Amino acid sequence: MADCVSKIELTVSCSNLLDKDVGSKSDPLCVLLQKSGEDKWTELCRTERLKNTSSPSFSQRLRVDYHFETVQNLKFGIYDIDNSTSDLADDDYLGGVELTLGQIVSSKTVTRPLQLKKDKPAGKGTITVDAEEIKDNRAIVLEVEAKKLDKKVTAESSFSSSFLLYQNESNFFLLCCLQITNLLPPHTSNTASLFLIKTC
Repeated sequence: MADCVSKIELTVSCSNLLDKDVGSKSDPLCVLLQKSGEDKWTELCRTERLKNTSSPSFSQRLRVDYHFETVQNLKFGIYDIDNSTSDLADDDYLGGVELTLGQIVSSKTVTRPLQLKKDKPAGKGTITVDAEEIKDNRAIVLEVEAKKLDKKVTAESSFSSSFLLYQNESNFFLLCCLQITNLLPPHTSNTASLFLIKTC
């Protein structure tokens, strides 16, 4: 059976971050990691860096694949970036939180206290994660024509037809329900929009 996958965008904001810079506030960035082994985490993506703020609202959204039947453990890490390298080893850690993607998607908005490590809070710092599912709104137009209809069809009759097209490789369904009214022999035609729906 094909795995049911949807695209999720996560928006991150924080408040009351620790100030690691002397004379100014931190320059925070959020890194998203996913657990890929017993004690192994793999970076998925990161936000932009914001300068001189202890309450950032990151505009760069974090896009992840949501596997409905799989527990996906995520870690959000906030760092104070003071150089131009992508390596985080030499940057100050401002705190983080571990959540499952299922928790975030089901709640839509999750707020948690930041921790420097287990049971050690990062001051009064908190992180808020908002989840939004990315929907595919593409559509095509289908034209339907009926010919040589039964003579029993009258001008007051109506005709209904449903269409279902399936593309197995990418798990997409094309679904349309078309209602045609006032059919007049020997043929008639009508058009309908066919919407693209991704499902399990």
